[in-house]
Amino acid sequence: MSIELRGVWKKQGSFILGPVDLTIRKGERIAVVGPSGSGKSTLLRIVAGLMTPDRGRVYIDGRDATYEEPWKRGVAVVFQSPALFPSLTVLENVVEPLLSKGVAKSVAVQRAREVLQRLGILHLSARYPAQLSRGQQQRVSLARALVLDPPVLLFDEPLTALDPPLRGEVLPYIYEASRGRTVVYVTHDFEEATFIADRLVVLMEGKVAAEGRVAEVFENPPTPQVAQFLGYVNRLGATCGSLYFRPWDVKPGSSYRGKILAVWYKAGKYEVLAEVGDSHVRLLWHEMPKSGFIEFDVSRGMCFH
Repeated sequence: MSIELRGVWKKQGSFILGPVDLTIRKGERIAVVGPSGSGKSTLLRIVAGLMTPDRGRVYIDGRDATYEEPWKRGVAVVFQSPALFPSLTVLENVVEPLLSKGVAKSVAVQRAREVLQRLGILHLSARYPAQLSRGQQQRVSLARALVLDPPVLLFDEPLTALDPPLRGEVLPYIYEASRGRTVVYVTHDFEEATFIADRLVVLMEGKVAAEGRVAEVFENPPTPQVAQFLGYVNRLGATCGSLYFRPWDVKPGSSYRGKILAVWYKAGKYEVLAEVGDSHVRLLWHEMPKSGFIEFDVSRGMCFH
């Protein structure tokens, strides 16, 4: 199913989302990223039908679904919290959405078992949610969404509550489940976004600040604000204006010289906090600096006037 937002606008207290115009093609996977409070979850809830825009229209597969009930839209939502029934087993939790739609129990059980098998948790069928890890609970939540075979999957920061090892456990299952479906994946984590999505939408203060293929947006952010959000955390003066660059966009050289304030080991390299003029910068360095100063060139950066 395709999704189209035309002039969508929503006011919540002092916050305003929009107007947002966005088209998602059938089978396309997009990630909506942005700082906390930028309107990501509000946008997803409007697509899901859990919230109605004050202005604008929502089209799903060409039909006007602006005021359509969520269950009629052909979408399934996976939230940050698994939201499982504590008194039901894993299998019963996954069967329940089918039974509520009138599917015969024998058919529902068979479908549920197939989905649990695909997600690698069929062996947990008889357990209750309290007996599962958070990563397992989130996979059960994903199974509840998949069992209805929805053409559209919506994810609202599904891994935020998980520790990094558990995120790594669940993310591949989300990727596999997304194949062949239209996906909107809301996250503040850029690494998750690049793993899941074909296209990136950056929201800032309720408006679309950048949109395009993931690599295009990452390598060519249109504004300093988007650049900083995407990891261009360092800023130094340059002949082109203000030069923004990421910690790993440096190499030994003589363009800049900084006083080292701190050094710590990070994933095979050394992260250096240095003072360059009146600016503090973070640099990823190939070896432990041998003095109290560091000299470097910027191999790639973005200039903004």
